[in-house]
Amino acid sequence: MIELSKIFVYPIKALPGVQLKNVTITEGGALSNDRRWGLVDSQGRMINGKNNRRIFLLNPVYDLTSETVRFVHKNEVEQVFELADTAGLSRYFSEMLGRPVFLKEDKRQGFPDDLNASGPTLISQASLETVATWFPALSVDDIRARFRVNLEVSPTPAFWEDHVFRDKQQPKLIQIGDVTIKPSNPCARCAVPMKHPRSGESYGDFYEIFISMREQTRPSWLDAACFDHWYRLSVNTNIEVDQSGQKLALGQPVSTVDESTRI
Repeated sequence: MIELSKIFVYPIKALPGVQLKNVTITEGGALSNDRRWGLVDSQGRMINGKNNRRIFLLNPVYDLTSETVRFVHKNEVEQVFELADTAGLSRYFSEMLGRPVFLKEDKRQGFPDDLNASGPTLISQASLETVATWFPALSVDDIRARFRVNLEVSPTPAFWEDHVFRDKQQPKLIQIGDVTIKPSNPCARCAVPMKHPRSGESYGDFYEIFISMREQTRPSWLDAACFDHWYRLSVNTNIEVDQSGQKLALGQPVSTVDESTRI
């Protein structure tokens, strides 16, 4: 039986996240505390690893029960903040990133990369394991840290998640426990996975290796017409707002169903 095997949320967008045993769906169809806070500049543009390399030096450790975050530097606790202290955190981030930045909060929907798919990203654990074999210097956890997917399912074949898409058809629904997840599109990746999640150092030929191997190893059930390029990994999704308050938990069964046959 396929089960939900891992849950990750990334409370402050563009920073490392935290692994959970369960998570609640918000009123906006997102995972609670996922990308709930985002860093923006004075013109409201998001700060991330693409436009500020110093962000890779930030190492948050979250306590979501007390809604606090501490930043570790050289194995010593540097500072502890309440996540509600957006003014204090804005000052801290401005100092660390070398420019004025501001921490914003959206508790309902967060700050998703894909504004048309604000639900969790999802992937087969076997997909991450397979991608790791393409890069001998990287472990599965390294790949995990680079791609920052919310939900992992197992056991499945690698790239199991791709079977939900068929050209000119509605994607299959993904059922996890009592929660119905609607896939939107195969997730297009940015430049951030090419960089070391702690240093920002680029991995040579990461992009070229990835797209070559992604195409070469595509499974028979993948419909290539749904992929305009091969720098895609995991599934972007939506969760309907009527499911807010429901929980996803490790070990819940996972299945797919054609939306047209759903009662």
